Formats: sequence, structure tokens, C-alpha cells
Amino acid sequence: MNNIFLKYKDKLKNPKALIILGIAGIVLIFLSSLGTGSESSESADTFFTEFSVEDYRLKLTDDVEQIVQQITGNSDVTVVITLESGMRYKYADVTEGSSEDKTENDTVQTSSESKQGYITVKTSDGGEQALLVTAQMPEIRGVAIVCVGGDNELIAEKIENTVTAALNITSHRVSIAGGN
Repeated sequence: MNNIFLKYKDKLKNPKALIILGIAGIVLIFLSSLGTGSESSESADTFFTEFSVEDYRLKLTDDVEQIVQQITGNSDVTVVITLESGMRYKYADVTEGSSEDKTENDTVQTSSESKQGYITVKTSDGGEQALLVTAQMPEIRGVAIVCVGGDNELIAEKIENTVTAALNITSHRVSIAGGN
């Protein structure tokens, strides 16, 4: 058993063998995704087209309102959240490159060329679209809160600490004011 392992261990140190094994692994992953690819890509497409930035902002606003209501004990709360920009998408891409070395008269010249493109997938209607890897929601620019008790330093500090922790933002992005 050890002899077989040692025999293959030496062959695996060869870069060509590692490249072949890597390509075989990629092909196996690709083939395994073919069986379920249409279902998962349709659900991902549906998620990103049905979930808008405005829905995201409204959900955050509702969550912050509930947090402030729990802290103040009063349901009269106004929350405004502003966002930096729209959603950011990252697509799967491929970079192909080649390089060439020339030696003349004791000088070495190197030239390289690279091409970048996106991986595309067929859609259910027969078209093609870029393969979406991630979709990132926009960053929060600021949060304004008006509530009863917002003028009280202790309550304002509790609200600020809770909101900054919940939204993962700095305290400079939160403004709290008292209301009637």
C-alpha cells in the first residue's frame, strides 16, 4: 500500500499532473452543476429581479423603527435611511494570457498579452447572460431618527449604540432628535 502511495506521490509533484488533476476537478464541478443548473439559476435570477433597493431600504427602516420603539417604549417614531448607490454586481470572468521570451545578442525581450471576458450561461429563453457571482446591497449613507425621548442623552446613546451595531455603521452616520 505504501509503495503505491509513494509511486503516485512522486508523479503528483510533476506540474503537468497537477494541471491535469485541476482541469479534471473543474470539469467534474461543471458537470455536476448541469443537472441542477436551470433550477438554481432561475431562482437566483428571480431573487435579484424581485428584490429591489427600495425594498431593502424599507426593510431596514422598519427594523430600525422597531428597535427604537422597543428602547423608548413609544410607537411614535420616524426613521429615514439613505443609501449610497444601487446594487453592485460581480460577474464570473476569465482572463487568458500568453507571454513570449526572445533572446538576441545577450538581451532578453519579454512580451505578454492578456484577454479578459465574462463567463456566460444560456437562459431559459435561449439567450445568453453573464454568470452572476455576487450581488451586494448598497452601503448605508445615513440614518435620521426622530422619537420621543431622543433629547435624553441616555436614551439617545442607547439608540445610537444599538443602531450602529445592527447596521454595522459608524456613529457619525446616525442622527437622533427628540420629537413630540
